[in-house]
Amino acid sequence: MSISPIGPDGLKEIKDAVSIPVVGIGGIGLANIEKIKRTGVDGVAVISAIMGAADIRNAARKLADAWRRL
Repeated sequence: MSISPIGPDGLKEIKDAVSIPVVGIGGIGLANIEKIKRTGVDGVAVISAIMGAADIRNAARKLADAWRRL
C-alpha cells in the first residue's frame, strides 16, 4: 500500500474537521515547521530532522524554538 503525503493543506483540512488533537508526522523540519504550525495542528513529530543532524541537541533546540516562536 502506498501512502502519499498530504502536506500542510491536508493537515489544515483534518484539523478543521475534527475536535481531537492533530499531530503532523513525517517530512517536517526547519524548512517547513512554521508553515505546519500555521495549519493549527497541536504538535509535530520530527524524528528524522533531529536524528539525522550532526548535532542532535542543537537540531532539537532549533526546532522547538521555531515551534514556540509562533
